[in-house]
Amino acid sequence: MRRVFWLLSAFLVLAVLGGGLYLHWRGRAPGPEPPKRLAQGPAAGIERLPVKTVQAQKRDLEVTLPVFGAINYLDKVDVAVEVPGILKEVPVKAGDLVRKGQVVAVLDTELLQAELRAKSALRAQAQAQLHLAAWQYQAQKKIHGVGGVSLSELQEAEARYQEKRAEVARYEAEVAQTRTQIKKAVAVSPIVGIVGQKNYNLGERVPTQSDKGVVTLMQIDEVYAEAEVNERDMARLRSGLEVIVHPDAYPQDSFRGPIERLEPVLRSESRSVIAKVRLANQELRLRPGMFARMEIVLDRVPEVVAAPVAALRQAPDKSWQAFVISDDVAFLRKVAIGLTTPEWVEIKEGLQPGEVVVVEGAERLRDLSRVMAVPVPQPRP
Repeated sequence: MRRVFWLLSAFLVLAVLGGGLYLHWRGRAPGPEPPKRLAQGPAAGIERLPVKTVQAQKRDLEVTLPVFGAINYLDKVDVAVEVPGILKEVPVKAGDLVRKGQVVAVLDTELLQAELRAKSALRAQAQAQLHLAAWQYQAQKKIHGVGGVSLSELQEAEARYQEKRAEVARYEAEVAQTRTQIKKAVAVSPIVGIVGQKNYNLGERVPTQSDKGVVTLMQIDEVYAEAEVNERDMARLRSGLEVIVHPDAYPQDSFRGPIERLEPVLRSESRSVIAKVRLANQELRLRPGMFARMEIVLDRVPEVVAAPVAALRQAPDKSWQAFVISDDVAFLRKVAIGLTTPEWVEIKEGLQPGEVVVVEGAERLRDLSRVMAVPVPQPRP
């Protein structure tokens, strides 16, 4: 009986060990992976909407009237000579830039030079005679003091001395006058300008009394920008308004100047008035005939909080709203607006400088939407 008991016990042990090995082998056999658990948390499954953003900022705002026009010279000057003569040289041509004091015309001065030489010789002769008369007069005074000559002889010597002094003075005046005439035979530019035209040919006689100069110059160290304004906008214009000028020749640059005057008569073909805007042109970059786009500043508010126009949306109750981004969340905020330009709008209430507003992609947003913000360049002023 004991033997049978031990055999049964050994059989049971082997059965248990075999079952354990079988179960272990089945657990290591290949098979489908158990499904993974989904991540849990408040952000799981929430879409982040892409938007483009710009910061609100403090800036000056300007309401402008866009117009077109062209650059023109400030003034026209006929450069004349002050003495008559034959035109010998014109060292400039139409279109040349001339500086103030530059020679633009020269008359033939050969006769004047000969006259100057003759009068200079006569002056030298008179100076020699004056020197002799002065010596004689001084000698006669000494001799008269000791009774060597009479008073009448002394007076005669003095008269000759005074006569020679007057003669020298006359010749000096004539020499100076001839030199002045020679100097005036050279015409120089009184302005910085461009040669518009030459009015006489070489060899022609140039009179002093004439309605035209030797050359005509156009002043360009200052210029006019002539803005063509439609008659329906005339009521908004006045002298003194600032104008921003953008010449097509310099698309990245702008020039500013005031309206100096409005032409009193409208152009019949276009029913427009010309506003003349005075511009400094010290670097001489602006030339007559250049085409330009212009903005007449009708109103200006300085240093206000402003946001791009694209950031605003109108609510059903006609109020204005903007999406403000903070920590990648879009908050719908009510704002009060003021002066509006094509690119910017004054924000009187609801925004502070530096706050980020959505300028593109707002149509898909709701209050508290999560976003992925991409900053973009500021709109041009």
